[in-house]
Amino acid sequence: MHRIGIDLGGTKTELIVTGENPLDVIEKKRVETERSGYQALLKQLEDLVDSVGNLALENPAVGLGAPGFVDPKTGAVGSSNLRPLSFKPFQEDLQKRLGMPVRVVNDANCFALSEALHGAGKGYGMVLGIILGTGMGGGLVLDGKLWSGSQGIAGEWGHATVNPEGPACYCGRRGCQELYLSGTGIQRMYRERTGSDLGVQQIFEASQEGNDADAVQVMEIFLETFGQALGNLVMSLDPDVIVIGGGVSNLPILYKEGLQRVSVQVFQGRQNIRIVQNQLGDSSGVYGAAAAAGHGLNPGKFWLRVWVARTVLGLMLLVMASNPSRAAESWACAGYTLAEYLIPGLGYGLMGDFRQNAHF
Repeated sequence: MHRIGIDLGGTKTELIVTGENPLDVIEKKRVETERSGYQALLKQLEDLVDSVGNLALENPAVGLGAPGFVDPKTGAVGSSNLRPLSFKPFQEDLQKRLGMPVRVVNDANCFALSEALHGAGKGYGMVLGIILGTGMGGGLVLDGKLWSGSQGIAGEWGHATVNPEGPACYCGRRGCQELYLSGTGIQRMYRERTGSDLGVQQIFEASQEGNDADAVQVMEIFLETFGQALGNLVMSLDPDVIVIGGGVSNLPILYKEGLQRVSVQVFQGRQNIRIVQNQLGDSSGVYGAAAAAGHGLNPGKFWLRVWVARTVLGLMLLVMASNPSRAAESWACAGYTLAEYLIPGLGYGLMGDFRQNAHF
């Protein structure tokens, strides 16, 4: 089996082709993400996958990490900052385009899965992967299996409320943790106090030097919120390890002072909490997408259905060609319908414009 992993981001889209091990990369491509519309984005992804078609892939399956909430049953994406995706049947439409099994997963879940299987969380039973970057997200992996919950929102800790009287969040709520813990949130708090736009690393360094009271205050709010937020997660889930990704994960205070703030929020101040930085870096997302292609998909079953559908359609078309009557046309349409049921989109792809030419 070959896996195709796609990390669909707001600015760039990265694709890798791997074998069974998502870290064994055979091919790698990166393009700027198409944002002009939904159909244009689907076409870009189709072209990107087609560009590796010369590799003679065996039973390929696609895993794709997308920003936003992903319905675990349908693969539809909602509340995405990549607006063309929002509330579209993305997984189904992409599978029709590609003609191969596709699994769409939240991008933070891809991060958690890759770190649990091959990174800083390898060997642990329960891995909580959290991203502190431009935004926030999270995912939970239990014994090597992604657990996204009944609605696909497990681990979305960024939009839990920490301050009901706080600023409005783009999600429609107020005082979300993302407004205080993300890189954007840290910059916002500093800008509101000083009017200056500094990067997260600059704000952190200014707080460490001690001569910028506003930077010190911002980082204190950040650390206190970090302790409360992760303390609540530890009390609720009791994970074996928490792996942090995103740009904010590069701040060294997270793994000493931040850990101490979490510990005091946990029952009896337990000290055996593991908070570690990710190991796979920016590639965590695309590795996790490739790993997701092998989780919850059965490529062998998919390709068997493709063979059956093609055989049925072939027989029906032979019947129609040998006896161009209304009855034969009906049989061909029945074959088309069965093929569509077996593999959505395949019947149309094989029969071309038959739907327009059938008169019933």
